[in-house]
Amino acid sequence: MSGAEVRRTCMRDHIRDVLVERILDGTYAAGMQLKELTLAREFNVSQAPIREALRELEGSGLVKSERFRGTRVRGADFREMRESYELRCMMEERAVERAAPYSAELIDELGRDVHGMVRAVAHADWERYIDAALAFHRRLIEAGGNRAFLIVWDSLHWDIRGRIALRRLAQRGGQLKPLLELHSALRARLRAQDAVGAARKVRAIVDRIIAVLEDPVDKRRGRRRRARSASS
Repeated sequence: MSGAEVRRTCMRDHIRDVLVERILDGTYAAGMQLKELTLAREFNVSQAPIREALRELEGSGLVKSERFRGTRVRGADFREMRESYELRCMMEERAVERAAPYSAELIDELGRDVHGMVRAVAHADWERYIDAALAFHRRLIEAGGNRAFLIVWDSLHWDIRGRIALRRLAQRGGQLKPLLELHSALRARLRAQDAVGAARKVRAIVDRIIAVLEDPVDKRRGRRRRARSASS
């Protein structure tokens, strides 16, 4: 990748993260049109990185592009987010099973990712944390050796979904340390060649994130439905 391409990629990522922040904090309301030219002027870039950033946001469901109508904000669909994490969990659990026995190289790579998460927690750096955590989880998918899993995992734009989940966690007063501890425990199970225990830790991590994404209203409705089912 040339220097120009690296700069454009960095700018695209920066623009993407700013747009995600604005959508989540309500600066860009649902239905608002995002104009490429206006954004290009604001960020002092060509329309290419703007278009790439919007394409990623569309892949994650935050915006919708329509012919002759441009790109409009949809907002975060937390139900869809929870469902995507369920799919991710199933893939990662299976990848952990397929990857056994675990190589020393994999354990070392995961250790570096965990160390990155430790540094991020020490500095309360949420952006750095998500980068290290995503690298950790993608390595699990790669280690499983199923190329279809990797294609699907990449197609779900976890750079965006992960940041949405962490912002939701921050809004609810949550902390990164419990997630870090679960990742450390997962690596320990892998180092012990315990595939069953490792799969359980994957589920524990995802369940914690899904709980953060759960809407309190939906949660109450779910409890009422379960209560009615139990009484019938």
